[in-house]
Amino acid sequence: MENNGISKPINKRQRFSRFMRYLSVAVVTVWLLVFLIASADKDEFRAVGVIVLLFFVFLFIIPLIGFWIYSFVKAVRRHSKADRILLWFHIADLLILGGIVFLLNRPPMRCDAFIMAECYNGEPVFWMWNTVGRYRDMLPDSTRLVVEFDNGDMPQSMPQSDILDEFEKKQLKERLDYLGCIGIDVNNYPDSEYSTIRFRRMNMGMYSYRLYNHPLSHDQQDSINADPCLIVYNDSTVFEFSAGVLGAQTFPGKQEFLEAQKRNETK
Repeated sequence: MENNGISKPINKRQRFSRFMRYLSVAVVTVWLLVFLIASADKDEFRAVGVIVLLFFVFLFIIPLIGFWIYSFVKAVRRHSKADRILLWFHIADLLILGGIVFLLNRPPMRCDAFIMAECYNGEPVFWMWNTVGRYRDMLPDSTRLVVEFDNGDMPQSMPQSDILDEFEKKQLKERLDYLGCIGIDVNNYPDSEYSTIRFRRMNMGMYSYRLYNHPLSHDQQDSINADPCLIVYNDSTVFEFSAGVLGAQTFPGKQEFLEAQKRNETK
């Protein structure tokens, strides 16, 4: 131990106490960092899974929480070299905890047809059509380009990825960020009817805009609206919801949106 610059030998109890202080701070810091990363994850399904796992881990580290509190009190009250080092870690842990509380209390990201309509109207309409046209024109005959960007800058998947150089990938990312979207699915097959802008992924579900290459007739619109996962927004744009393998195969809130559309048409 240190006392006015003079080192004194420490007994087994003090050695064990110091070891447990270091161990508790290390474990709690790692646990908080993982919790912070999970709280910031935009993939809600993955984030919830990690947080649930962390709560199970928490049950096993409760004794270390007691040592963490004990270490914090000693670090504040004493001024040895070890205490000063540990105090910085304790302060960092409290800041991380504050970040977790902030992230957990932020407004949740939602998506429905009303949000899709709001994000589609105005200038984004032009840039969505411009984007699908631009990248469809880059494709060789009878090929398809699918790009979805995850939380980072790298695309999750990219068939025909050699078509786009690094500059074009960056340009596509910037366009999608401007539109508030995450991906694109275009092709130039002879029988192609539409291109897709992927708007937002919620858990396993995906909300997308279908942009048709030709105006839809009334019969085509009725046929599309009969699909529980599709909503006709206008004669060339359809909102699409894909629930994945386990989700309900229906567009959430579809009936409410269609009723709101009818009310607006009668005004």
